[in-house]
Amino acid sequence: MFISRVHLVEVFFTKLVFNLKSEASQTYLAYIWWILEPALMSVVFYVVFDLFLAGRVPNFFIFIICGQIPFLWFSNSVNNASKSIMDAHGLINQAAIPKPFFPMLVVFQDAFKQAIVFTTMIIFFKIYGMEISWVWLSLAVIILTQLLLISAAALLVAAITPFLPDFKYLVSTTTMALMFGSGVFYSYKDVLLPQHQQFFLMNPVANLIKNYRHVLMENTLPDWTALGYICLGSLALIFIMTSYYRRTDTLYARLITQ
Repeated sequence: MFISRVHLVEVFFTKLVFNLKSEASQTYLAYIWWILEPALMSVVFYVVFDLFLAGRVPNFFIFIICGQIPFLWFSNSVNNASKSIMDAHGLINQAAIPKPFFPMLVVFQDAFKQAIVFTTMIIFFKIYGMEISWVWLSLAVIILTQLLLISAAALLVAAITPFLPDFKYLVSTTTMALMFGSGVFYSYKDVLLPQHQQFFLMNPVANLIKNYRHVLMENTLPDWTALGYICLGSLALIFIMTSYYRRTDTLYARLITQ
C-alpha cells in the first residue's frame, strides 16, 4: 500500500500523539516522569561529585543541570532511534513508508518531551534566583542546533541497525562513554590543558553543553561560529542519509522480514 505525502504527514502526527500517550500511560507518574528523570539524574551527579568528591565548580547543581538535561535529550533520542526501523517491522510490511519516517518520529517525540523539560528548567532557574536576560533568547538557536545534530545521528544509527541488530547495544555503550567525554559533570577548563581544549570541543555534544552554560550561567552569548559548524555538519549528514534512504528503501523491508 502506497501512502501520499499528505496522508504521510497525517499519519506522522497521529502516531506521534499516540506514542506520547502510550509512553506516559506505562508509568504511574505519567508525564511527570519526563521531568523527574533528568532531575533525579542531576541530583545523583550533584551528590556524588559535589558533596562526596568536593567539587570546586560554583553553583554546581545548576552546572550539572545545564549539562545533564541536554545530554539526556541527545542520548535518549539516539538510543531510541537506533531500533526505530526494526521496531516498525509490522507497519513496514503493510505500507510503503519512507524509512526516515521512523527515526524522525522518535526525534520529534523526544523533542516534544524536551520542550516540557526545558520549560520546567527555566522556571526552576527563575525560582532559584538566577538572572534571566535577553541573552537567554539565544537558547532557541542552541536548541535548534542540537535538534539538527540529533536528527542527523538518529538517521545514521537507524540505517545501520537493520543490517547489524546488535549495533543498538553499541550505540547505548557509545552514548554512555560520550557522557564522560562531554563535560556533563566537570568543567573541561579545570581538567584539560589549554592546548587540548580545542580538541575536546570538537565533540559537538561537549560544544553544545559549553554554549548552554555560557548562556544560562554566565549570561553571555553562545559561540555562533561553533554552532554554525555543528549546523552545517548536521545538515550535510542529514542530506547524505536521506539520499541513502531513497536508494535503499526497498532493501529494509527485505531485511526486516528475514
